Amino acid sequence: MLFDTRYFWTLFTERNQSVLRRLRKIFEASKKPMVSPITVYEIHKLSLEKEGNTVAELRTATIKKEFTVADLSSEIAEEGARIGHRLRVPMADALIMATAKELGVACVTDDPHFTEVKKVWV
Repeated sequence: MLFDTRYFWTLFTERNQSVLRRLRKIFEASKKPMVSPITVYEIHKLSLEKEGNTVAELRTATIKKEFTVADLSSEIAEEGARIGHRLRVPMADALIMATAKELGVACVTDDPHFTEVKKVWV
């Protein structure tokens, strides 16, 4: 499974323990948890803006330790452009969907933009 930015942001900011348990179960059930480098960028940037460099560094280090960071190939970039054009979604969402499509995996997200791939969590 490919884990989207919204999964991580919810994991890092949610206070509701039942939501956090559900997210942890999804991670534990994933045979090979993966993340797009776009998600690493977004989490690092959001964390810098909201909580500073120390938190940003800790969060991205944790993600890179626990998840395989997928390569961003020219094929993924091209598919992302097609998705972005067709759906009129932000570039980051288009590239993350394209990465999931290229890898043939579901995407863990609650993002309503993610219509091009199978979703888990929703």
